[in-house]
Amino acid sequence: MEIINNREWALVIWIFAFTLFTLVHPKMGQVRKSLKETFKALFAKSIIIILALMLSYIAIMILGLVNVGLWKSHQLKNTIVWAISVATLYLFRLEAAKNDRNFFKNLFFDNLKLIAIIQFIVGVYTFGIIVELIIVPILAISGAMIAIAQTDEKYRLVEKVLNGFMVSLGVIFIIHTIYMLITNFGEFAKVQTIYDFSIPPLLTFLYLPFIFLMMVFTTYELVFLRLRFLIKESNVRSFAEIYSFAKFNFNIKLLERWASTLPFQDTSSKDSIKKSVKQIFKMVAAEIKPQNVPLSEGWSPYEAKNFLLNEGLKTGHYHPVGQEEWIASSSLIEIGNDLIPNNISYYVDGNETTAKSLKLILNVNSNESARMAHLKLFSSVNVLLKAALGMNASPEIEKAIIKGEILKLNLGLFQAAVEMNVWPQNSIGGYDVKFILSRI
Repeated sequence: MEIINNREWALVIWIFAFTLFTLVHPKMGQVRKSLKETFKALFAKSIIIILALMLSYIAIMILGLVNVGLWKSHQLKNTIVWAISVATLYLFRLEAAKNDRNFFKNLFFDNLKLIAIIQFIVGVYTFGIIVELIIVPILAISGAMIAIAQTDEKYRLVEKVLNGFMVSLGVIFIIHTIYMLITNFGEFAKVQTIYDFSIPPLLTFLYLPFIFLMMVFTTYELVFLRLRFLIKESNVRSFAEIYSFAKFNFNIKLLERWASTLPFQDTSSKDSIKKSVKQIFKMVAAEIKPQNVPLSEGWSPYEAKNFLLNEGLKTGHYHPVGQEEWIASSSLIEIGNDLIPNNISYYVDGNETTAKSLKLILNVNSNESARMAHLKLFSSVNVLLKAALGMNASPEIEKAIIKGEILKLNLGLFQAAVEMNVWPQNSIGGYDVKFILSRI
């Protein structure tokens, strides 16, 4: 088996050609400037430290595999390719990995999938160098076009055509591989082939602890950077760093949640830091086992924040924003496909134990789809009233929401209000409509 196969040679040739073209062509000045800035960023101290740690960890992995007889010198190329493609890629995807609960599980099972085996076998037998020189840019351009097509629904047909084209190429590769396996199986059935196939997945499995530790390291680094701006006293800040690590250790989600509440809390003393950490654990306990709140007082905030899940309005954590005020809010959910789409959001307000107010806010940025937006607001209001009070929206509420009229309506111990606010000096005639359900 060649040290470098034809596909890899084709890739090297194209990269060299593109690099040379970028360096000498007069119209590529802006690209050269961007690449220069990118290289400067790559040589930042923090990135160099992380890359050095990565290379050190990989070296330790390889030494361990050498000692148990699972790594041979002929695997140097595969290891370098793995380090550049897999190890470095996941290192720069730490933030995405942190937000994906199933990241490590998916990464583990991806290495066991049949597709990984097929990709390996297809890569063993390549075409002639001329054919590979044609195939490589076609694959690269098609992959880029698919990525662009996936960003907008109007390109769905283009995406289907490109996917069909890629599938056809894949079938051709597999047919070629089957033919080569039948006619040249002796080349494939070698001990080195077993190493070629097993080493990259094995390296990935051994690399997972490093990725996790880097996630922890970078999270603490960002949180400690935030503490510099939030806590002026150096001794209190140092205590906050040590105390937070002692309490949260590897629970980076809880660490980030704690850090996000600090701007709304007293951080002037060690006792206040202890109190803020204690409050986070108290909040988690309340979420796991919410206290019952009589309807005469309001709602359980941990139940109220989930009233509109089926409407796509999922809130974040219920958290303090002052001494007595607590809030949970959803992200803006877009309505329609306008250039500047309308959007809707949901808010739960109250104190630590009780939600006193439930609020829906519709922002109308495009009059073309305003009616659709008002209907979405009414639909969400109807669901909210059923969940909160066990009742449907009255005709008065429906009329006020659809027409954007002001309304205040008593519903026993509660008040339903519809408010409209036209944005001044807004060229597109934008406005917002609010529905507020609150304890009187």
